[in-house]
Amino acid sequence: MINKLVVTVITLAYASNIFGQDSNIPDSVRAMIERSQAGTQFEQTARMQINVQFGLLLESLSGDAMRKNQIESKLVEILTERARLSAEVNSGRVSPEELKAISNHAYLRNQLAPLLNPIELSVLDSQTNGPSDAQLKEDYAAELARSAGSLSEERQELVLDVLVKHVRMSANDSPEPSELNIDDLVAQQNRMLMHAHQELETLFSTDEMQLINIFMNQLQVNLYRLGSMDSEHTDL
Repeated sequence: MINKLVVTVITLAYASNIFGQDSNIPDSVRAMIERSQAGTQFEQTARMQINVQFGLLLESLSGDAMRKNQIESKLVEILTERARLSAEVNSGRVSPEELKAISNHAYLRNQLAPLLNPIELSVLDSQTNGPSDAQLKEDYAAELARSAGSLSEERQELVLDVLVKHVRMSANDSPEPSELNIDDLVAQQNRMLMHAHQELETLFSTDEMQLINIFMNQLQVNLYRLGSMDSEHTDL
């Protein structure tokens, strides 16, 4: 089996050299080979960039290996497309605007959002330019509706306003993302939740807070799943 593999590799290498030297190879075939080789190079570049750009996100992923592989494959797909378009911009075949459209945070976030939970999205945001307030609210709204759905829409919106405000404050006061490991990030997010909870207690009744506490405690549970902190201490 090993000998067959060696022969195959040698044969492919020989064929590649022949194609490179034979001027009789049709242009369409040569173009197909070049596209294939370029695609492999772009993917290799993307895989090298992933750990540098998104190492903390990959470290934070929960779930089984299949889920993690799915998310990593999506990142590779996005970065490969960026590398391909970048090369085509340099050659004049594509406009810079097309590259810009897939290189911003909003595009990356929209592509990954269906695959990530809210805490993982916050890790992604910490490694990029960050989301809008509306995006942050959307991340937390579903969990809030599940935990405190009997609150009126106006009261749920107030909960989200307070939470997003403290997310912003925490981000402004935190070190650069490159200086944080996953446990640091968990601790930072936990402090943010505690400060948000303290403000919420001044705005909501005791009955309302019973519902909000379910929501906030679920966010804490999600946080503790990321790090090595004691998951028994999740009550705010």
